[in-house]
Amino acid sequence: MAAAPDTATSRASTVFETLLKVVLTVTLLGILVLTFFDVVGRYVFNAPIPGAFEIQQYGMGILIFAGLPLITFDRGHITVSLIDGFFGRNAMLKRVQGAVLNLISAAIVALLTYCLWDQAEKAMQWGVTSAFLELPQYPVMFFMALMGAVTCAVLLLQAATVIRGRQTEEQGSHAGGGWEL
Repeated sequence: MAAAPDTATSRASTVFETLLKVVLTVTLLGILVLTFFDVVGRYVFNAPIPGAFEIQQYGMGILIFAGLPLITFDRGHITVSLIDGFFGRNAMLKRVQGAVLNLISAAIVALLTYCLWDQAEKAMQWGVTSAFLELPQYPVMFFMALMGAVTCAVLLLQAATVIRGRQTEEQGSHAGGGWEL
């Protein structure tokens, strides 16, 4: 019976991960196609696509923030191991280090998320739009804030996992093939 929630959670996580990957793929493909036709239109026909730059800006916001929870979950961020030597091979200190780093990261992402949400609300109230196409900015800003909140939740879950001793930060940093300096 206890395995059912883990299976349901795992299934929901897989569906969410797949959905984010589809969003990333479609957004990147859209930016690629738009840029291609904009450049061809500009240099071959002397007629660029109106508002292409604004659409690319929206796409980049979606692309970066949709990828943030995936990279965080996979522990694919660049890590700098400046203080690892101080902890030696002590497993307890490694767990504390991993938990503290995840909690600090979660706090920073939570602050970023709060600021994004606040700006999205203000943009919605004031009717802030893009300059040329006059597209509202708040939907993308709310999406960015939502993905920040998901990333924060992932970091908190990783901190809890490290605290429980199921995975050290060192093991996690190599799980996703992240870059280490």
